[in-house]
Amino acid sequence: MRDTAPGVWSFGDYHMRTLRCKLIKDIIRLDYQELRRSSPIAARQAILQILKAHKGNVSQTAQVLNISRATVYKAIRKKEAGDLHDASRAPKHVHNKTNKKLEERVLEIHKQTGFGPVRIKEELEEVDDLYLSPHTIRNIIRRNKSKGKKQRSANKTERQFVDWYSAKAFEVVQIDLKYIVDQKALSMEQIHHIHTRNLPRYQWTAIDVNSRFRLMAYSYEKTWTNGLAWFLWVLSWLRSHGVTSHVVFTVDRGEEFGGKSWLKVHELKKLLSDFGCSFVQNRAGHPEENPHIERSHRTDDDEFYIPRILSIDSPKDFFFEAMNYLYYYNVHRRHSSLGRLPPYSYLSKSVTGLDDKIKFIPPIFLDYLAVQLGDWCGYHLLASHQKKTIKQMSEILSSIKK
Repeated sequence: MRDTAPGVWSFGDYHMRTLRCKLIKDIIRLDYQELRRSSPIAARQAILQILKAHKGNVSQTAQVLNISRATVYKAIRKKEAGDLHDASRAPKHVHNKTNKKLEERVLEIHKQTGFGPVRIKEELEEVDDLYLSPHTIRNIIRRNKSKGKKQRSANKTERQFVDWYSAKAFEVVQIDLKYIVDQKALSMEQIHHIHTRNLPRYQWTAIDVNSRFRLMAYSYEKTWTNGLAWFLWVLSWLRSHGVTSHVVFTVDRGEEFGGKSWLKVHELKKLLSDFGCSFVQNRAGHPEENPHIERSHRTDDDEFYIPRILSIDSPKDFFFEAMNYLYYYNVHRRHSSLGRLPPYSYLSKSVTGLDDKIKFIPPIFLDYLAVQLGDWCGYHLLASHQKKTIKQMSEILSSIKK
């Protein structure tokens, strides 16, 4: 029974009505916030509907949604303009904006060479006599670069930990195989030229993560035999030029480096351990575990194959061009992570006892080298290998040079 006359609110009724209004307000507030995060247009439509329900009262609409009156007025203005989308927050006037022609020149150099901000700065100074901060160049590239979605592998297996950052010279060496005839990098004309001139199809690379010093070789076939010859060549070159540290090789799971064969990997580890080296396989589908060498492949395309391959007409010419490029990379090409020093200059400052001739590396053809080393008819021959000393490795190198 009501204690009050009809049409008169009691204290209990007023209290229940207040609680009900607060509950509704909280529900609407939650809906608005979620709508704003998912769709600004839907959020503004909700504002306009509640404004209409409150007969155009801006204050009550703002109170119900727990927003400011300025937000309500903004929704009204956008409705009158016929566009409920968020407007761009980019400034209308930029007083220190880089000249448009200069931006186009920066983008042109970046597209042609693939250089980073520091090297583009040096190119502008040397060629165009223009001076621009590398930070400004970085921002220009970022503004005009479309970002693709990165794909990550779902492989959850683990591998042995390799500490790149504290490794000294030649303590961690990454090894990889590059397919030169890559349609993503070269044009069809360049690919056709490689085939018609009978130039090598594969590039074998070893890179020291500390100094970025590189060794390279080539082959016509991607085989396990050539992989074995490449490991022996790298070891013989390093040991015969003063490198005595323990070397950790990191490789992907290609069949040329053992792949899925347990026996190949086991025997290769056994062979390398006799030379003071160890062997680590990266996880399948994880190229980021060999980042230094993967990045160097792009440099090879941009600075060697793309600009030079059409001028090479024979395997002999290819050998000398590759040797010149490798010498340029190790001795003259400055590297940003080394304080703008070339790899060999950085290596000379950080390591003592190295033979100066280590920088004159011939980019050998592994197909012929494997024949000179002996009858490598299968991985099972490694099971009977004998322990070789550094002196014996030097003898192998001497026979290869002949």
